[in-house]
Amino acid sequence: MNSHLRLQPNQRRSCARFLRFTLVWLIPLGCFAQQAPAPQQDPVPQQVSMPQDSCAFSAPGRCAIEIARDQTGILTSPFRMHKKDLLWLAPLAAATGAAFAFDHKTLDRVSTDPSQVNAFRQTSNFTGLYVPLATIGTTWMAGTFTHNDHLRETGVLGAEALVDTMLFTSLVKFGTNRVRPKATGPFPESGEFWPDGRHYSGGDSFPSGHTAMAFAFAHVIADEYPGWKIKLAVYSLAAATAAARVGGREHFPSDVLVGGAVGYLIGGYVYNHRSASSRNHVTFSPIVGGKTFGVSLVFSRSHDDGAAESSAP
Repeated sequence: MNSHLRLQPNQRRSCARFLRFTLVWLIPLGCFAQQAPAPQQDPVPQQVSMPQDSCAFSAPGRCAIEIARDQTGILTSPFRMHKKDLLWLAPLAAATGAAFAFDHKTLDRVSTDPSQVNAFRQTSNFTGLYVPLATIGTTWMAGTFTHNDHLRETGVLGAEALVDTMLFTSLVKFGTNRVRPKATGPFPESGEFWPDGRHYSGGDSFPSGHTAMAFAFAHVIADEYPGWKIKLAVYSLAAATAAARVGGREHFPSDVLVGGAVGYLIGGYVYNHRSASSRNHVTFSPIVGGKTFGVSLVFSRSHDDGAAESSAP
């Protein structure tokens, strides 16, 4: 009982730090990622050549410029925030808060058996790092050798999404300084943000970088190849990465939840702003006025089929 009472002040400080982080980082990122470019007006063929000034592995300078623009947009996005963004950001924040409240109880149920922990960690490295990197390299080389701009673009945009995600999550990890869980079991500082008000050398738990990169990669691939089988495969790999990071006792559930959201948003941003084709766009917009409340669904396609709009009250 006394031990429980001693933990309450630490829990309150952690909640305060977490909520402050949510307002400072997640809302800006969400507002930034929702700013998709306007659909193209002129029909274009499905196979589109990449612009000469776009990012390419043979032109790292242009890639560095595009990534710098991405990061600048993320950090300045609070100036472009709209009230309607809260309609989906608020549920995300609520879900993250709920996950945060049950972080320790969930980890208490995760096995500390060394063989299982190592197996989960190896799985997360395979699904969250090796598969995306291998796919990026394969698609780029295949596209280059076969002169297939779509394949080559997939590799380039996948790599750009991973770099953008890695940079952003590294910055957030440093700013939040949350202590990772231990493979062998709980310890006093585990899960704390800035424990005792000081920087902790192992405080890089929040958010999960593996999960963020897996979902960023999945979003790019799913948009480049929108078939349901491809989407099922890449998002299943991303979800497996998130589960494996918790099973490997590398992260708490809230770490992977936020990591997945961050990666998904950044992956969507990279595709919408950098893809030469951007064939399909689906935009949800709230309709609020007087006694009317509904959702506007806009589906645009840069082929001859044009654009269709529908609304649901």
